[in-house]
Amino acid sequence: MSINRMLDKDVRQAVKDKILKAHINDPSTLVIDELGLDHGRNRVDIAVINGELHGYELKSDSDNLLRLPQQSMAYSSIMDKVTLVVGEKHVQEAINIIPDWWGVKIATMNPRGGVNIATYRRNKKNKDIDPLELSKLIWKEEALALLAIKINVDWRIRKLTRKDIYKLIVDTFSLDEIRDNTRAILKSRINWRQFGE
Repeated sequence: MSINRMLDKDVRQAVKDKILKAHINDPSTLVIDELGLDHGRNRVDIAVINGELHGYELKSDSDNLLRLPQQSMAYSSIMDKVTLVVGEKHVQEAINIIPDWWGVKIATMNPRGGVNIATYRRNKKNKDIDPLELSKLIWKEEALALLAIKINVDWRIRKLTRKDIYKLIVDTFSLDEIRDNTRAILKSRINWRQFGE
C-alpha cells in the first residue's frame, strides 16, 4: 500500500475486498481483471459477470481522465451496469464525462494508508446496449458454436469475417438471447488470456 499517494492497485484491492468480496467467492459469478472490449481497444478494469455484466472503472488520484470519454462510450454500449470508482481529486470532472446511469463511488485514503470507498451515486440499468458491440466479446469459434444453436453453420458461414459473423448473430438472436448467451460463454471460458480469434 502506498502511504501518501493512492495508486490504482490500492483502489483495485479495496474494491475487491470491500465491494466484490461476496462475488469473488460465488461460484456462479466470474470476476475478471482487464476484460477487453472491441477486441482489446478498451479494457474494463474489473468485470463482474453473473446475471448481468457489471463493469468497474477505477481512477485513482494519481490517474488522469484522458481516456474516460472513450471508455465511457465503449462500456455504455456493452455493460448492463457500470460503476466508476474515482479519487476525490477527479470526482466533479468525471461526473461531467460519464452518463447519469453510471454509479459513482469515491475512494479516499485514510490516515493509516487504507482506502475507504463511499457511494456518491447509485448505478442504474443501461437501456442502450448495442447487440453488435456485445457480440464482439465472443471469440470467433464461440460465435460459430452459438450460431449452430439456431442455424446450419456450413463452410460458407465458417469462411465469413468475424464482423459478418457478429452481424449474423444480431440478425439471428434477440438482444436478451445475446446477453444471456454472451454471459454464459464468458463464464464457461477456460483460457482467458489466449485471444482465440
